[in-house]
Amino acid sequence: MKTTIFFKTFFMLLISFSVVFLISIYISYQQFSPMYIAENIEAVQESILISAPLIESGTLLEDTPLNDLSSETSFIRYQNNAITQEIGPNYLNESDILDFVINVYDNEDTVKDGKLVYYVSVVEDINTINYIYEFDFGDYLIISTRIQSLTNIDKVLYNINLYQSIALILVITLISLFISKNISNPLKLINQYAKDISNLRFDRSLNINRKDEFKELVSSLNEMTFNLQKSYMELSSANDRLHNTIEFEKHQEQKKKQLIMTINHEMKTPLSVMKGMIEGMIDGVGRYKDKEKYLQELLTQIETIENITRDLTYSLRLEDKAKPGDTAQTKILLDTLAPLHELAQESQKRISEKIEQATLIINQELLGIVLTNLVKNALIYGTDNSVHIQGVVQENEYTFTVKNKGQIKQEDLQKIFDSFYRSDSLNVNKNGSGLGLFIVKQICDIYNYNYKIFNDNGFVIAKVTVKTTT
Repeated sequence: MKTTIFFKTFFMLLISFSVVFLISIYISYQQFSPMYIAENIEAVQESILISAPLIESGTLLEDTPLNDLSSETSFIRYQNNAITQEIGPNYLNESDILDFVINVYDNEDTVKDGKLVYYVSVVEDINTINYIYEFDFGDYLIISTRIQSLTNIDKVLYNINLYQSIALILVITLISLFISKNISNPLKLINQYAKDISNLRFDRSLNINRKDEFKELVSSLNEMTFNLQKSYMELSSANDRLHNTIEFEKHQEQKKKQLIMTINHEMKTPLSVMKGMIEGMIDGVGRYKDKEKYLQELLTQIETIENITRDLTYSLRLEDKAKPGDTAQTKILLDTLAPLHELAQESQKRISEKIEQATLIINQELLGIVLTNLVKNALIYGTDNSVHIQGVVQENEYTFTVKNKGQIKQEDLQKIFDSFYRSDSLNVNKNGSGLGLFIVKQICDIYNYNYKIFNDNGFVIAKVTVKTTT
């Protein structure tokens, strides 16, 4: 029979807390009564030993520390078969003293401590402690004290402990339930998420609202899922290419044709719009009579074509820019980020950056293009007013991270690096060329560097890893 971690944790905590509590109650209950008697004996014994030298030197009993105990204890100075001094309750008559002395010395339970001897007897619910301190033969200090049994107090304590135990058991149960639930709930979610991954289901990310180690674990799992998904797709693609080279070549050829068709479509649309606008302005037809207004729209369409041709030119010349032995300094990236700060201010956004210094194995211009395109993408599609850039050295690698608030659909993540791809789900109308992330992909492929964009707890994170010089 399978037992969940919730019940295991709950019963373990409940039993542990309960056992510790009950043991502490039992120990304190068992030690209370003997401790009370022992403390009384110790106090009387200490006072006798302190007062004995004073009495022997002639000090009266009432002038010694024994007087502080005389309300409950009887003290008798017995010399030459007669009582010479007496303080405290009258527990003994002069005729009973001889039998008292004989009983103390002859009792097998008597405790001897130098000149002091005593023993304890219990009759019904009364504890009697009898002491004798021998100054000399025939000269004794006789002490007798009575202590009421704690039977009634024990009963009260038992009742108090009973009700206290019931209340604390309830509290312990609630605490155990809370701790068990707090531990088991995230593990259930993570377990289900792991099962989905094992079944090659990568259609969701894991979100847990925690601020402890679980948050770091979930973040690592989300990144691991993306890596597994990417690796799985790469392995599947490699397997397909390995088993069917001809089909791969056909697919590559089809991609080229598709790119040409896409370029033709992307260029044709603004050209058609421009042609219609120019004809309308020449003929002075309809709304195009206002030439000043629509010349500006015409300029916008021309800028769109210009962006596409510029980015397409970059895309076709990237391999020519990458040279063996190229290096880049991360400190120069600050100059690259300067125009981006101005772009962010125009959109009422801000860029925060934390870039460690290092020398990277990549062309400086290409590195600037990668970072610029990633940050522009974050500024355009981020759902709040901030973008975070971080550059961290890890052994012989350098990782750039661009983070913005937002969420990208799973199906869009698989196509986001394709040329001219724009997600309809983002619900924004931008004038970009659609080649920014495609160029990032091309540059990383040239150097065989890792790149990815994934969702993580309400944020979109872009990462590019570049090698550093030794």
